[in-house]
Amino acid sequence: MNKFSYYLKDCYGLDKFSKYLLIIALIFSLNRNSVIVGILIAIYATWRTLSKNKYRRYQELQGFENSILIIKQMIYRFKMKINDFRYYKVFKCPHCSQKLRVPRKKGKILITCKKCHTEFHGRT
Repeated sequence: MNKFSYYLKDCYGLDKFSKYLLIIALIFSLNRNSVIVGILIAIYATWRTLSKNKYRRYQELQGFENSILIIKQMIYRFKMKINDFRYYKVFKCPHCSQKLRVPRKKGKILITCKKCHTEFHGRT
């Protein structure tokens, strides 16, 4: 037991990326056609956990968190665009192509671009 604890002393350990990989491995293992892929992902997650190269594992974790952040931001923007669609109509300025948000159900209105101050008519 002493040798085992001595070996694990300098290991990187379980982080968010390793947990994510283990969950993905479990999902792949449940499907009969992709058991081998699930096992390979689980082996990679275990190797990351037992690795002694902490700097490289930290870089992998940062890359994973950056990619997850980009995906979360895309989902958030899409959700906000759907919510705005109910209450606002988006017009494009014919002069500078700036996107302008106007409240819906106001009829025919005169829209002034905030960027170039061009006025044009629009129907909400």
